[in-house]
Amino acid sequence: MVLPSNNINLNLYRVFYVVAMTKSFSESSKYLHISQPAISKHIQNLEYELDTILFYRTNRGIEPTPEAKILLNYVEKAYNIIKLGEQQLQECKELSQTKISIGIPSILSKYYLNKYLLKFMTNYPKVAIKMQNSKNEELINSLDQKSLDLIIIYGDNNIDTNYKNDLLMSDSYVFVYNKEKLAIEELKSIKDLNNYNLILPSKETIERRKLDDKLNELKITLNPILELESNQMMINYIKEGLGIGYILKSVALQNDDLTILELEEELPNEEIRLIYDEESIITSTKEFINLLKQNI
Repeated sequence: MVLPSNNINLNLYRVFYVVAMTKSFSESSKYLHISQPAISKHIQNLEYELDTILFYRTNRGIEPTPEAKILLNYVEKAYNIIKLGEQQLQECKELSQTKISIGIPSILSKYYLNKYLLKFMTNYPKVAIKMQNSKNEELINSLDQKSLDLIIIYGDNNIDTNYKNDLLMSDSYVFVYNKEKLAIEELKSIKDLNNYNLILPSKETIERRKLDDKLNELKITLNPILELESNQMMINYIKEGLGIGYILKSVALQNDDLTILELEEELPNEEIRLIYDEESIITSTKEFINLLKQNI
């Protein structure tokens, strides 16, 4: 740790900086709200301490000496750093007085967002968090209406191009079951799934539409015994041994009692995307976004 020198008079350097930038004692006097004789005295004191002439006095005013220009380069950098520190301090004050409105599907909230949310709330305990758990379409509509600051959704092409659209992660879908409660022989193909109770997302969901497109491509038909809109309900039923389900791989890996079926066909991928209006976000939202992007 480097402690400040007792010989440095920061006020003298403040006066020097203003005089060097304005090249006028009268203008400096107005800006600093001190008299011209006081300005002149400060410059004389700094010149004495540095044993260097800092300004030429001419009929047209004052001009920095070559030595003063060298000094000004460093003083200006120091001044800018102090201003940056003041700005960051102000942003920290703002962070304690604001809230963030986040939109995200329930399944992503539980299995993706929670770890980031916990870290952010630890770092910024005074920032209020409002969360909306809905489908993609509802979240996009809320973002359009400015009732949400950002949304985290499954990849969607129907997004206003004026929004900032960042890919947070790519994932794949898998078929899973609870091997402790459901006996399954070795499966190699998707079509073999029809030999067991099958639990799929409802036809209105993004994940089901992608699966159906893949099945049409493979000319395979699946006959589910259950079709659910809620991913969490599907996971609960799979854990109870009611059948084989279809969920994101990252979600499956966070449930120790679920086993992934290794099938010969390649299943659809999914993108998890962060959407927000870059021009309207405030400091607290920006900090949360930066946290999400750290692991991209």
